[in-house]
Amino acid sequence: MTRNEEYRQLLEQLDKTPPALEYTLQRAQTREKACRRKRRLLGVPAGSLAVCFTVFVLLVNLFPTFAYACGGVPVLRELAKAVAWSPSLSAAVENQYVQPIGESRTENGITATVEYVIVDQKQVNIFFTLEGEYEYLSAEMPTFSPVQRCSVLGADFRQPPGTLLRFTLDYGDGNVPDGFTMTFPVFGEQTVEEDAPAPLERPYEEELLSPAKEPEREILAEFTFDLHFDPMYTAQGEQICVQKDFVLDGQTLTVTEAEVYPTHVRIRVKGAEENSAWLKGLEFYLEDEQGNRFETISSGIVASGDQNTPANVSFRLESTYFSESEHLTLHITGAEWLDKAHERVEVDLKNQVAPWLPEGVALVKAKEYPDGWTLQFSVEEGLQKQPFSMTFYDENGQSYEMRSQGFSVSDREDSGLHIPLPDYHEDRVWLEATYSRFTQETEPVTIPIK
Repeated sequence: MTRNEEYRQLLEQLDKTPPALEYTLQRAQTREKACRRKRRLLGVPAGSLAVCFTVFVLLVNLFPTFAYACGGVPVLRELAKAVAWSPSLSAAVENQYVQPIGESRTENGITATVEYVIVDQKQVNIFFTLEGEYEYLSAEMPTFSPVQRCSVLGADFRQPPGTLLRFTLDYGDGNVPDGFTMTFPVFGEQTVEEDAPAPLERPYEEELLSPAKEPEREILAEFTFDLHFDPMYTAQGEQICVQKDFVLDGQTLTVTEAEVYPTHVRIRVKGAEENSAWLKGLEFYLEDEQGNRFETISSGIVASGDQNTPANVSFRLESTYFSESEHLTLHITGAEWLDKAHERVEVDLKNQVAPWLPEGVALVKAKEYPDGWTLQFSVEEGLQKQPFSMTFYDENGQSYEMRSQGFSVSDREDSGLHIPLPDYHEDRVWLEATYSRFTQETEPVTIPIK
């Protein structure tokens, strides 16, 4: 069903008067009689049906709550539920900052419908549904024409048919285009028979080094959509020049700019060249003149880096766009650092010794297998950081790539972070650290933004 069809359904539902409009027709007829001499009411020729329709339109446009309560746009209600985790997207829906799409494609008994997009100058959120006679349906990550230079995130896949799913495209320093063609395959799953043989169990370390080949999934259908974005949405955003210096843990930093978009806020921070550490993360929030707080993005991209250094230079917060705040203050309460002297971690595999490790991480053991080495680390409770990247090095600086990293939680001794070094048989290895330490401020650093 397209958005136009849903709109026509809303008009048809006028025959069943909503409680909020009860007796509206009678009142309108009374007013029409009183104003018959003027022959005009609300700028249209007097007539009971025209008056009722006008009142309905005014209520829908002036009171969003009433529009949603009408019950004629069920998918929009699902959209509100689907974005409940995000204050920014929730505010966008509440403020009707949503572009309806309502395009469907059907192939091999599977129907895909792009329902809505929430888009601004830097980000596209595509909401779609999959329908079919399967217990679960999943969409593979899409491809685009022309190729899009952006990060693509998917969420809530392998869901029952009819679930509102989402692709998020984040354009970093680039801008959202006027449109593109999106193609994605769809897979389906039925209930696994209870008497089906269970897969053979293998030691966790062996699985990481040489994972068992999963059977190829059958593509049930492939869908292509031509999406075009309203320029009114893609132009939305505000750049605020800040240029405020501050010192954090002995490191000199500058907030250069704030960018406010309907889907998020970006704070750009530059570190001085003479600093002894790269800034990797911030604990911070924005506060307006009414005491409203806007926290770090809870799910999705929280920071982006500098291609020339290990530092992160752009940090994300929930959007202030719809708050109509006149003043904004940045409060910094802590930071995450990567010391320039500790960008790589040396591990003596034979002797199972690491002279230095990131804060909250300890080496448990190293074990050699025919397919390579595995390392096991304990990680401090509450630490929600991946301490190492997927790249590691030998003594000569030759780089290698891991296939995966794993974290197991159990009462057994093998609980913790597991790092595989596939096809690696040297006695020493150098891991690439993502951070080295954390610091907390006794008093928040405050910086006026707006």
